[in-house]
Amino acid sequence: MPEQNPDETEDENWVDIGTYPTLDDAYDHALVALAMGEAIRVEHGDGPGKFDLQAEPEAAPKIHDELREYASETESRILPKIIPSNWAKHPAGWLYALVWATSLLVVFYFQNQDPSLSDRFASSNIGLIDRGEWWRPFTALFLHGDGPHIVGNLATGTVFGILVSKSIGPLKGWAMILLSGTIGNATTSLITYPEPFTSLGASTAVFGALGVLSGIGLVENCREEVRMPWVRVLAPLLAGMIILGWLGGAAPGAGVDVFGHVFGFCAGIFTGAACRYLEREPSETLHETPKQAT
Repeated sequence: MPEQNPDETEDENWVDIGTYPTLDDAYDHALVALAMGEAIRVEHGDGPGKFDLQAEPEAAPKIHDELREYASETESRILPKIIPSNWAKHPAGWLYALVWATSLLVVFYFQNQDPSLSDRFASSNIGLIDRGEWWRPFTALFLHGDGPHIVGNLATGTVFGILVSKSIGPLKGWAMILLSGTIGNATTSLITYPEPFTSLGASTAVFGALGVLSGIGLVENCREEVRMPWVRVLAPLLAGMIILGWLGGAAPGAGVDVFGHVFGFCAGIFTGAACRYLEREPSETLHETPKQAT
């Protein structure tokens, strides 16, 4: 009877406890066993791209349990891949911005020809609530007090308007901007009533556009599969509030409609969030799981 090689007997005593597609994966899992103080080795598997992790029979069960726990912990630490939001998939809507800017300039020209336009179409809480002049919160968005007033609103409004257009589309975007400005003026009238309060200017809509952008960004972050701290989720909202305080704040008695800026911004958050939430991503349609016939 031929004498048996001790090395062959030792090889037969090792058992497989896992198979991995790469050598790096096998080595990573082998470190778990080594940390336990157990003997471990890596061998080439039966087929290409397979590497077997082997241990002694006595230690195999507890190493196997430790590897399973390690795999569970590793899986919980792996974050899903962030899918780009593709927020700029819509056109910039330069034509819409041009129509808006032209409207402001034309109305400003007629204001200079007929100063009574400001009295008849500015946002007024007395006019809205006591006399039922419902158009005032909207028409006030096209009136301005002087040249610097309209230039400032044209500059910031165009920038914010284009960003909104690229986020949710020009038509929808400008509709939400004007809606936010109108809601902001109407809310200001309700808050300040019965003390007489009158305001005019596109700034309520401009900060409404800023709110729309913040609402869109908030929904984008909430939709991400990656777990993020709340500060990062709320970053678009916090950034919008900082810009609001920087551009829209003023000292008491400065003649700036701070209420309109704040309420326009708040209205924009809700309208922007609603538009982005209801907008269906093409990627969602492509990755839907088909229903199986029953």
